[in-house]
Amino acid sequence: MLRFLAAGFALALIVHPAAAQDQKKDKPAATTWVREANGIDLKFEFGKDTVTVTAFHGEDGAIMKCKTKTDKEGVIQATVTDVTEKGSFPPTPKKGFEFSFKWKVNGDTATLSDFKWEGLDEAKSIVEGEYKKKK
Repeated sequence: MLRFLAAGFALALIVHPAAAQDQKKDKPAATTWVREANGIDLKFEFGKDTVTVTAFHGEDGAIMKCKTKTDKEGVIQATVTDVTEKGSFPPTPKKGFEFSFKWKVNGDTATLSDFKWEGLDEAKSIVEGEYKKKK
């Protein structure tokens, strides 16, 4: 379950570029999206070309910072730049690790799909799905 949390964490980081596309290029998106899946709380905080993913199961969790970019097909590519672990958390990706996913926003709901994280395919069921915009 903690491995799923790590995967969710990575996904959150990738989500940022897609959210930024909904706004003017000179004004970066500042949006937070949340989801709870199998007891894991996921939070994605977007900045300009970055995303911070927070994944916690109780007091144990991780905070992952990533740089992001979105290709012409709408696939978000993320590269981990920093990871902070809290409590007893499974191994998290190291600096330089890359992953990708698709992110589609519809009002106050966003859907994450096509999550690709080499070696952690079981995380898809936790990370993929609907996220709600935090107000």
